[in-house]
Amino acid sequence: MTAAPPMQATYGQKIKDRREHIKMDRTAFARALGVNPEKIDALEGGDTRDLTLDRLTTIAGVLGTSIAELTPDFVDDLDDGVAYQLPQDNPVIEGQRAGTNYYTYNCLVRTRTVPKLVPLLLEVNVDDPDKAAFNTGHDAHEIIYCMEGDIHLKWGDPAAPKEVFLPQGSSFYIAPGVPHTLTTAKGSGPGKVISVNF
Repeated sequence: MTAAPPMQATYGQKIKDRREHIKMDRTAFARALGVNPEKIDALEGGDTRDLTLDRLTTIAGVLGTSIAELTPDFVDDLDDGVAYQLPQDNPVIEGQRAGTNYYTYNCLVRTRTVPKLVPLLLEVNVDDPDKAAFNTGHDAHEIIYCMEGDIHLKWGDPAAPKEVFLPQGSSFYIAPGVPHTLTTAKGSGPGKVISVNF
């Protein structure tokens, strides 16, 4: 995946820039925060291990500014408009439901440019619609393409679901908040879908 500069370094620089802008020396700043000047040197040098939201609020108050002014600017993680992810950087998450290895989530490339975009290669490991285990819905829109195997989709009320059989090559959309589940056709083995959440 393309790399971005470490965010902790930019907090320290923003704090230092603001302190110097208002002509406050390190000693006065340290005294106002109740720390020694060495702590200020470390903070402005990028050591933000102890920086919490409460601490940042206090620092903003001492420097007469807002937290937003001390927060790092958006860091573009694209390389001339492209983000990529190599196979060894592909996070894999085992999704357990009802004590079963229900899904395997292969996380595809993501970017800070579109933080709500979550693309996945989803392995559907259960091949019995009678063993379908529902989620409770999620806050994202979701588009799914049936890449390998025939998918059995159930949605709505788990006690009285709507359902449809979708052969390989089909696609579907799920609105935010709709409980749903996928299995493959009974006895057919695992399947794969591409899932794009946004």
